[in-house]
Amino acid sequence: MHRFGIALESPLLATAAWDRVLDLRAHSRVAPLTRITVGAVAARELRAGHRFVAHTALGAVGFDDVMTVAEVSPPEGSVPGRARIVKSGRVIRGEVVITVSAHDGGSIVRWEQDFALGRLGGPLGRLAARAARLAYRRALRRLLAG
Repeated sequence: MHRFGIALESPLLATAAWDRVLDLRAHSRVAPLTRITVGAVAARELRAGHRFVAHTALGAVGFDDVMTVAEVSPPEGSVPGRARIVKSGRVIRGEVVITVSAHDGGSIVRWEQDFALGRLGGPLGRLAARAARLAYRRALRRLLAG
């Protein structure tokens, strides 16, 4: 398992950033070769136990990224929002913790992920985790931009 983190500042208020980052309906638009095939809902509809699936494919070759929301609490006033999502697919496993906090009239979005890609360990696993970090950073920027 490899861990990586992303922190992005946004001019959006914390509630607006939360709504964009956790709007599962928008993820198909920003993640290359990936579509949410099960459970695409708005951020405010997420509840603990909600299961969703992202299918990533290039032609006929692909895999499902199966995820379950373990906990979710949107930001309220000065209290940061926090979501914990468990990835339990055959290919991608691990956990994501997303926090959205108010900061200087806008917000900070933090994405912390424990990442495992199949049985890849060592240098290949680290390389896969670095590539995933770059892909998630790009997707988060696009979600925050609207």
